Amino acid sequence: MDDSSGAMIKLTSSNYSIWKPQMEDILFCKDLYGRSRNRNSNFKNSQNRSNSRGRSKGRSKSLSRPRGEITCYHCNQPGHMKRDCRILKREQARGKGVENREKDDTTAAATDGDVVIVCDAGFVNLACQESTWVVDSGASFHVTSRVDLFSSYTNGNYGCVRMGNDGASKIVGMGDIHLETNTGCKLVLKDVRHVPNMRLNLISTGKLDDDGYTNYFGEGKWKLSRGSLVVAKGKKESTLYMTNAKHSKGGINVDEKDSSIELCHKRLGHMSEKGLQILSKKQLLPGAKGTLLKTCVHCLAGKTHRVAFHRFPPSRRSKVLDLIHTDVCFMRDKTLGGASYYVTFIDDHSRKVWTYALKTKDQVLHVFKQFHAEVERETGLN
Repeated sequence: MDDSSGAMIKLTSSNYSIWKPQMEDILFCKDLYGRSRNRNSNFKNSQNRSNSRGRSKGRSKSLSRPRGEITCYHCNQPGHMKRDCRILKREQARGKGVENREKDDTTAAATDGDVVIVCDAGFVNLACQESTWVVDSGASFHVTSRVDLFSSYTNGNYGCVRMGNDGASKIVGMGDIHLETNTGCKLVLKDVRHVPNMRLNLISTGKLDDDGYTNYFGEGKWKLSRGSLVVAKGKKESTLYMTNAKHSKGGINVDEKDSSIELCHKRLGHMSEKGLQILSKKQLLPGAKGTLLKTCVHCLAGKTHRVAFHRFPPSRRSKVLDLIHTDVCFMRDKTLGGASYYVTFIDDHSRKVWTYALKTKDQVLHVFKQFHAEVERETGLN
């Protein structure tokens, strides 16, 4: 088996959906290359004839070429010139001249005039990969050709997509798609259109904006965020912003909206339960669940008042040694004897003070016994 046969078997045995657009691009490039070669050859022939006429010594009238030797620069068919080409006139009448067709990129205008997709022909195959999605700021909804990506799907006739080659593809279904982005987050695309003949997977930034996401384009990068969470990232390839995302069967990142009465209580500055019930009766709290509040720790802490200190009239004991006030204090500088603490004993009736120096706190009990014996000897009280 030669190399060409092996290559043909390899192409035909691969996925047809990937092989078909590749062959279309190859044939399109081959057609453009053939046209450019014919134009160059015709230009050289005309230049050689003009040079030969310029070198002729006589002033005889130059001979015109037979009509059979004339080749059209537009359709490459012999027998007529470009200005007389019927194919060119037909294309110009429809507004699709060959010059615009060579300069413009591949274009697909869609569905009821809402979506316009513009992309480079050289990047179509790159964007056709299963995990690649094109981020389109001009699309009014998401589009894909893979029915296996849908987590929920509804069949129906939802219009059609008109391609750049005057072909039209029907939208045969619509549903939701769960994706796992390149940042590891979950992204849910809602109301995605299923177009079997579509070669690109499209993400509409307008639909993402409606769902509460924020799109950022700049410095050849695309970032999708929701609050402080970066949901997806992408980069610019030529004129396209693309991102990689694979199919996911899991849930989404954002929790379901909590419309409980506790959340309304916090949002309204910890409003009272009675005030929330009044707002709920006036239907000013849509979606609020319940009208009874649980115990709010913050309300208890914020509305608690400090209990006042009770003031008692000054009174003293009627007898000596009925009540003794004592305390142990620390001294920054040690005494000459090395004491760092001192203990005081104050009689409540006479206000007499006894002070004893301590080297350590564990000497308090020993000093108290000494004080107790001393005052008993002085007062004669037991």
